[in-house]
Amino acid sequence: MITTFRNILIASGAYYLSWWLVYPLGFGYRKMIGRIIYEGNFGYAVVMPLVTKVPYALVAAGVGAAIVLLVESEWPLCWGFLPAVLYFYFEYTGHHWVNPPTFIDRISQTIAALVPAAACIGGALVANRNRKTALPAGSQ
Repeated sequence: MITTFRNILIASGAYYLSWWLVYPLGFGYRKMIGRIIYEGNFGYAVVMPLVTKVPYALVAAGVGAAIVLLVESEWPLCWGFLPAVLYFYFEYTGHHWVNPPTFIDRISQTIAALVPAAACIGGALVANRNRKTALPAGSQ
């Protein structure tokens, strides 16, 4: 019970702390790509969310990897899904529309929510693969 509670705190705390890191990173990245114009439905709905969510995806991959390395569990990969769900939920519900959104707007919103969630799971997968080859903590 205590281990489960600690793992929940690690996963949710890593998610929370990731936003402290991604805001300055995202600010600089937005300054670099701020003048890019995406024309057409494909550019607006698919390419723009993929390009604008790069810093979020990098930090989310780090969060997934950190969680796999920090939790105590037989299946540490499963704990990487908690922040992935949080990334998806809060990215998806964090949009405010002036006009009712169209189908293309919803596609863009969904892709923007899937990018950090998928990166978090990807980081957890890579860390889980490398975890088996890493040295134990006390064997230096």
